[in-house]
Amino acid sequence: MRNITIAAVLLGSTALATLAWAQGHEPFAPVDPRTTSPASALDNFPNKVLDNGVISAKVYLPDTFGFYRATRFDHAGMITHITYKGHDYGRYWFVKTSPNVQNFSYDADGLVAHNNNIAAGPVEEFGENGFDAAGRGGRFLKIGVGILGRDNDKYDRFHTYPILNQGKRTTTATKTSIRFDQVIADDPSGYGYSYTKTVRLVPGKPTLIIEDQLKNTGKKVIDTTVYNHHFMTLSPGEEAVELQAPFKLANARPMPADVIKFDGPRMSYLRGITGQEQVASDLTGFTNAVSDNDFRVTNTKTGYGVRIRADMPVTRLLWWSVPSTMGIEPYMDVKLKPGEEKRWSHTMDYYGPGDAK
Repeated sequence: MRNITIAAVLLGSTALATLAWAQGHEPFAPVDPRTTSPASALDNFPNKVLDNGVISAKVYLPDTFGFYRATRFDHAGMITHITYKGHDYGRYWFVKTSPNVQNFSYDADGLVAHNNNIAAGPVEEFGENGFDAAGRGGRFLKIGVGILGRDNDKYDRFHTYPILNQGKRTTTATKTSIRFDQVIADDPSGYGYSYTKTVRLVPGKPTLIIEDQLKNTGKKVIDTTVYNHHFMTLSPGEEAVELQAPFKLANARPMPADVIKFDGPRMSYLRGITGQEQVASDLTGFTNAVSDNDFRVTNTKTGYGVRIRADMPVTRLLWWSVPSTMGIEPYMDVKLKPGEEKRWSHTMDYYGPGDAK
C-alpha cells in the first residue's frame, strides 16, 4: 500500500513510532466511530457479476455514486469476490471505511480504511503526470481517474484531490466480460487520452484477464507507471503463504526473520501475522525480461493460489501485507508521445486443491 521506506513487522509503541517516521504520518490514530461505514455496504454499489460457470468475479462500475470515487485507483473495474472452488480470493481487507483516517487505522472491530484506499484486487493504479509543473491550483493527470486539481505541495497518492474533468465514460458488458472506455479531450492542461479496459473470464477456465489500451490524444507526453495491486485473501495472516518468482528473490529492506524466509525464487511466511502487524518491502532480483513478470502466490496448506503475469517488464516490485490481505505490486513503465498508443494485459490463473499448477 504505502511505499514504506523500511520493512518490518510492526508491534508495540516503539514499532508504531518507527512506522510514523517511515511514512511521515502518525499511524493508527484513534478512529471516530461517527465517521465510519461498514465495508459490507460496498456490496450494494453498481456492479456487474461475471461468471463463466467455473469462476465468478464482481466488477464495480465507474459511477457518480459508485464503489470507488477517490483519486488513487482507476475508477473502472474495481474487482471483488473472485470466487473459485468455493474460495473467495477478493474479500474486503477492512471492516469499515472512514474519510478521517490516514491510509488506514484500527478500532475495536478491526481495520478501518480511508476512502481513498477502499480497494479490492486486482485493481490498477497509474502514477501522476504534471503535478510539479502544475503549481498550486493547477491541473495534472491521473489516468483512470481524469484531470485533478493540485491543492497541496507534494504529490500524495493517499490524498484525495479535486476531480476537475472525468471525461466521457461508457460501459458495455456480456455475461463473461465488461469493457470500460474513458475519453479525456480538449482539457486546458494539454493532457488528453483514450483509455479502454476490458475485464474478461476465459471460457471454461479459472482465468481472469485484464486488457488495457491507452492512446495519448493530448499535446503533452504521458510518462507514467502502472501496476495492478493484487489484494489477495488466501489464509488468515498469510499463514503458509509462499510467493514464487522466475528469478532469485531478495528484499531491499530488512524483513523479520521469524516471519519471512527467502530461498532462491521463493519467499515464504514462517507464521501468520496478527493484530496490527504489517510486513512490506521492495523486492529485487528481476531483470528487464518480460518473462520475469510472472508470479505465483500459494497457500501451501490448502492448495489455493493464483498465478499472476503481465506482458511488459517489471520496473519496480513491492510486497505488502497485513493480517487481512496481501498484495504484490509489479510496476511497469508507460511512456507515450502525442498520438502514440500502447496495449498491455494482466492474466490471473486461479487454482485450488487438486489442480495441476
